Parts: sequence; structure tokens; C-alpha cells
Amino acid sequence: FVSYKDLKDLMKDLKMVYQAKNEKTALQNLENFEEKWAKKYPGCVKSWKNNWAELSTYFKYPEDIRRLIYTTNSIENFNRQLRK
Repeated sequence: FVSYKDLKDLMKDLKMVYQAKNEKTALQNLENFEEKWAKKYPGCVKSWKNNWAELSTYFKYPEDIRRLIYTTNSIENFNRQLRK
């Protein structure tokens, strides 16, 4: 659960992870995300860290294809689950 008050900022930071140019940058952004949000939302951070292998699969695709994928794939589903 993420508080409505924090949702916009958290999602902005999370977007930096899944819209990164490559997996290395995404991992760095995930570390930044963890530093900022782990104390307040440990379940959210833990879920991203524990599922990184699956969530990062789309970095294997060209950037143009990734843009199409990240708006419709399991990451968006995951984000919707966080909002519930």
C-alpha cells in the first residue's frame, strides 16, 4: 500500500527505473529509489528488488519497443497493484 499523498512522487521515482536507457542505469535508479522509499514503503522496494530478473527483461529489447512494452506489460499491472 502506498499513501495517496506519496503516490505521485513514488511513481515519478519508479518511472526513472523502468524508463531508464539501459539496465545498468535502471539498477542505479532502483538503488536511489530504495534509499528514498525503503523506510516508508519496504514492501514496495522489496517487491521490485525480489522481482528484478523478471521486471528487467524488457531491457533486452530496443528502446523503441521498450516504450511500447512498459506502458502495457506487467510493470503497469504491478504498479496498479501497488495502488490498491
